[in-house]
Amino acid sequence: MAIPTVDKTYADIKALRVQGAVRVALAAVAALGAAAQQSRARTVKEFETELQKGAHMLLSARPTEPALRNGLRFLIAQARKQKFGSVAEGRAFVARLAERFKQEVLAQQAKIAKIGAREISSGDVILTHCHSNNVMNVLREAAKRKDIRVICTESRPLYQGRITAAELAAAHIPVTMVVDNAVHTIMHQANVDMVMVGADAITSSGDLINKIGTSIIALCAYDHDIPFYSVSGSHKFDPLTLWGAPEPIEKRPAAELGWSHGGVKILNPAFDVTKARFISAYITELGVIPPQSLTMAAWEAFGLGRR
Repeated sequence: MAIPTVDKTYADIKALRVQGAVRVALAAVAALGAAAQQSRARTVKEFETELQKGAHMLLSARPTEPALRNGLRFLIAQARKQKFGSVAEGRAFVARLAERFKQEVLAQQAKIAKIGAREISSGDVILTHCHSNNVMNVLREAAKRKDIRVICTESRPLYQGRITAAELAAAHIPVTMVVDNAVHTIMHQANVDMVMVGADAITSSGDLINKIGTSIIALCAYDHDIPFYSVSGSHKFDPLTLWGAPEPIEKRPAAELGWSHGGVKILNPAFDVTKARFISAYITELGVIPPQSLTMAAWEAFGLGRR
């Protein structure tokens, strides 16, 4: 397998040059597809072994991302079903599969944008946290026909909220950025109508794993009686949690905080857990679904309930 293709994508994901669960999954699947096309394997067995090794390496870049896991599993599982007659056949099949995954994700995002935009009324003030492609798509879609305003957090320590603010400004959507700790105050002062965040993972109990600070925002919204939505594709659902596997929380390097001092220990968790009871609904390609119903909806959508 053309290792440089996988190596570069691994490094980009690891260093957060590729951010967002959907972008990470798309980049990894595309890298595996490209590497498969360039494979110099001499036998089908050697080709399949290379494919597995490439998938494991890419998965290790962000092992806590269900979208990444599910995307790579999709590609590997489909490839395993095929009985390749030659390496050339394997190369072509995996390349087509990677492109199919990309097109399905893009179609899913477009559907989510339309469903999510219907939840927003003209004049609404929406608060968001970090940077989510799905949330951005919803806001852009809503802004086509409605007057909306957005408040976004800086999303420390890496300030992904600045990306959100810049993209909203470029789309001519009125946006105000605040420090993360201002959320409780700003909800009241700015008359926030709803909160919309993305998702890094969704558990079988309907809990949300997302950027650190999300759970505090959910608690603030609950205190102010403000609807709290997570905008996400169903591929963020982690089926392993159905059997009791915990959703791991990634610990990022202390250096990301930009400060150190002798004798001071620094913790830098990337995500936190927002309990299902604080989530009004998940906005997905399957519809607007309460947390308690998401497992069943995902189960049916993935075809896991069929014999």
